[in-house]
Amino acid sequence: MNKNILITGGTGFVGTHLVEALIEKGVSAQNIHVTSLNGGPTYLGEVLPEENFHKINLIEADAVLDLFDKILPKEIYNLAGFSDTGLSIEKKSLTLSVNINIQLNVLEAIKLKTPESKLLSIGSATEYAVSSEPLNENSPLGPRSPYAVSKVTQEMLAYSYHAEGINVIHVRPFNHIGEYQAKGFVVSDFAYQITQEIEKGIKNNIHVGNLDVKRDFSDVKDVVQAYILLMEKGVNGEIYNIGSGQDISIRDLLEKLKSLSTTDFEIIVDQKKQRPGDVERSVADINKIKKLGWEPTIPLDITLKRIVKWWREQ
Repeated sequence: MNKNILITGGTGFVGTHLVEALIEKGVSAQNIHVTSLNGGPTYLGEVLPEENFHKINLIEADAVLDLFDKILPKEIYNLAGFSDTGLSIEKKSLTLSVNINIQLNVLEAIKLKTPESKLLSIGSATEYAVSSEPLNENSPLGPRSPYAVSKVTQEMLAYSYHAEGINVIHVRPFNHIGEYQAKGFVVSDFAYQITQEIEKGIKNNIHVGNLDVKRDFSDVKDVVQAYILLMEKGVNGEIYNIGSGQDISIRDLLEKLKSLSTTDFEIIVDQKKQRPGDVERSVADINKIKKLGWEPTIPLDITLKRIVKWWREQ
């Protein structure tokens, strides 16, 4: 394969796993390009050539056009953006500005520089309206945070450029977890506290918010396999859910992590950590992508063991 692949935000959590998965499938590292706002190879320094790391602010339209001129990507995975749902409530303007402008600039660059290329547009399960039933791609939208609004807007932009002839597939991934995920997300936060604070004797408890909400968690390694499959087989203009199709309460999730700890600890419910309007249940209907040949393969317990092991090594 000699086509260039561009992964925006490719040095981040999901991007790192995606690069590793592409190389495992036989894609040459020479053909994989990643962008990063802050520069630096991070975990991919020994995997990709130094010249394939592009330090760029993707909200600058001219910079995005120059990058597309330089590498002429045939496949684009747009992973870059502001991704913290909770923090987006405090940083509304930043969240909307960053995510909407990145999507707009990438789509415009495709239109002007590489109109035959294919884009995987990354949305979110937070786009959906609240429902206690499994959510399919036709379920009503009802974004409840600035982050979710930005993802719906990205989707609408993708649809508008698709109407102009651009090859775009949009995905709505549910929660995905694994190594490299930063603090600020529930599993990585818990694993960090267990391995870096509780097991080291710094504290003996974890303060938590609402433990009764239920979420759909997938291993990031399964998720990036779905991304690659959709780039190959996804139907132009279509939307696909990616998730496990199973839900688990945060209480049960924390108990699983607690069982992996070498030190016992107390769980303290903290009202300050309660999120107003938190959705009680969110679980994916994944029948559509299953028809293309994808389904999750990694059990949650295996994923959690890997995450705890990774955090212990940090």
